[in-house]
Amino acid sequence: MSSAAQIDNVRGFVMLNPGDLERILASHKAFLAHAKEGRRANLVSTYLARADLSNCLLAKADLSGAVLTGACLKFGNFADAMLYCSEMGNVDARYANFAQADMRGVTITGSNLSHARLDGADFRPGRMFKTSGATSSDRNGVAAGVDFSYCSIVGATFEGADLKGADFTGALITSTKFKGARMNGATLKGAILTDVDVNELPADALKDCILPPNAKAIGAREKILFQLAAHQNWIDSGARRGTCAVLDDFDLRPIAGQIGKFKLTAIFARRAIAAGIDFSCTELQGANFEGADLRGASFEGADLRGVRFKGAQLQHARFLGADMRPLQLDSGELLPCDLTDTAFSPLQQAEAVFS
Repeated sequence: MSSAAQIDNVRGFVMLNPGDLERILASHKAFLAHAKEGRRANLVSTYLARADLSNCLLAKADLSGAVLTGACLKFGNFADAMLYCSEMGNVDARYANFAQADMRGVTITGSNLSHARLDGADFRPGRMFKTSGATSSDRNGVAAGVDFSYCSIVGATFEGADLKGADFTGALITSTKFKGARMNGATLKGAILTDVDVNELPADALKDCILPPNAKAIGAREKILFQLAAHQNWIDSGARRGTCAVLDDFDLRPIAGQIGKFKLTAIFARRAIAAGIDFSCTELQGANFEGADLRGASFEGADLRGVRFKGAQLQHARFLGADMRPLQLDSGELLPCDLTDTAFSPLQQAEAVFS
């Protein structure tokens, strides 16, 4: 902490002026770049209420016990950060990255984490010691009323957390624990649950979810693989043998580990559930994913020329190096990628190749 930092004797929080904070952030950026002059940001018990930390790089920083009430954290990077027992009520953390962050005991009532990344974050209860350990404050991981809509929540822990009234609309929830969480009034409409123990969730909230693959979806696995093998034959023979795969309305998650082995040129997968599936480096030119659920899917390095994504859900899908240029047909016509009515973000666009 710089020499200009002051301690609020009444509340016991570290008070920073804008210049101090700017220097700490610059030094932390150098730390992450492994520069000799860099120092890890130590913002323990710092008073940052209503601070503008949008787009800030605070990955691996220590903000334990910090007051961030009402702060703007939009697009910030807090991956692997220590936010233990911090106060984050009413923050704007849309599109922020909290992957692997320690958020035990965090109070985030009324905050907006829509489209944030929470993969591996720990929201269990925590205890913050004060006055050299003489007293302590138990916190139950209060997240009541928080907007988690369309978040990516993979491998997170909400065990024992207070999630009353939390909004998980459209969230991609994978391998996440909710044991003992209080979820009265929580909304899970349209959320996708994969490798989640549904017994840990309120039954009345599950009716609006996309649940883990059921027996019917798992039973269709061999039928899907048969279609993909016939499609491979169709592609390799120039459409003289086999048939074009039509996987409309199928849940493709049961074959997630095998789908990348096939050529998928011109397949039909309209309204299919393919959330979280790895399509990286696959041949998908001319494929039809209209209305499909592709949240959290990876298309890194894939050939997506001329793919139709109209109306598809693409939140948190990855497109690094994906070829999304127009596809030239045999007739000479150019078929562009159709991203109509999608939530394709500027970040996703920056990752992909369009020219």
